[in-house]
Amino acid sequence: MERRIRLQLHNFPKTPNSLRRDPAIDNPVDEISVNLADLYFHYYRDQHGKNPPRPDPALFEHLQYLTPTSEFRILGDGLGVSTLSRRTLSSQLGQAFCRQFLHDHLNITYFAHIDQVIDRALRPGFGDMLIRRGDDGDLPDYFCAEAVNKVILAEAKGRHASISFGSKAFKNWRDQFGRLIVERPKGTPLSVKGYIIATRFATESMPYTKSALYAEDPRTPGEISLDEDRSLPLGRAVIALHYSELAQKLNQPILAEALGIGFPIPNEILIQTVIWELAIGPLAGKRFVGGYYSSDGSLRVYNDANGRLRLVEPDPSRLDVRHATFLGVEEQIFEQVVAFARGAERPAIDQFDQAQFFYSAISMLRDGSVIGPIEFFAPITARAF
Repeated sequence: MERRIRLQLHNFPKTPNSLRRDPAIDNPVDEISVNLADLYFHYYRDQHGKNPPRPDPALFEHLQYLTPTSEFRILGDGLGVSTLSRRTLSSQLGQAFCRQFLHDHLNITYFAHIDQVIDRALRPGFGDMLIRRGDDGDLPDYFCAEAVNKVILAEAKGRHASISFGSKAFKNWRDQFGRLIVERPKGTPLSVKGYIIATRFATESMPYTKSALYAEDPRTPGEISLDEDRSLPLGRAVIALHYSELAQKLNQPILAEALGIGFPIPNEILIQTVIWELAIGPLAGKRFVGGYYSSDGSLRVYNDANGRLRLVEPDPSRLDVRHATFLGVEEQIFEQVVAFARGAERPAIDQFDQAQFFYSAISMLRDGSVIGPIEFFAPITARAF
């Protein structure tokens, strides 16, 4: 399930290949497709803690606000019923659009909220880089990473009002990058590559406007560029915080805390998991560490006579019960994350080769995470890492 949205780029040295009309010509397209299941997954990862109110991507809470058209358009006069609720909902959805755009078109895989990093020491053993606020005011939303040695900043905006690169609002968003100082022990400030991703949501009441995503490539002030080896301490922290959030959702509190705070997990402590297998589709047979959210708590996993794990519904004839939703991480990537949490100096974490799935309510991201209806997954065995 997809929607179309217009695209505007500014100050990009070159157009990413996925945004070109022709791969050989540096000329961006006018609009892009938005996969709504992936948008939901980014929204869930960004907004909710352990248990979302509606974990099924097919029940994405913002779908109720969309018109049944190919373009991305909000019903009525916008999200919410008041100025405050409209501003909050638009901002939250704008953050999901930001994450999805960076993930799909700029190869950004890992995300950490800025408040998880600023004014705190990075993980033990990750160097003595300091990240602090320079002036009062808003800061960018995220530290992100393409890899451990490629770290960027990102600011996300979502609104119903008009957006332009020359507006006062956009200038204010650029100023946020100047308030964040990344420096080394001797006080040498580092310049960090960044992106502003601002999304305007068109409404049914204004049919002549179009939803549009505005992307700009600014930088923070600094004398030395934060790239390659200089970014390793921060890159490790961003990746650790990214998987800490995911481990929390997988009900792995020890792993989540170890990654979030930075203490290594002793070898004596094992991470107990259940391995599931994707049963159908282009990645059939792929194995994931994970579990499920049940709508009514009636599902259960048990061992059959052959010692194989099975999933059973007490009354499979009932048609009025919403199906459960599976959440997991690819098995090999999960194993690498655990090794990282046990003290591996440099995270050797693979990235998942995504495939276009035939079912619109399944989303798989490059970090190895997957969400979708439990009918597509089967429990295989228990495993300790």
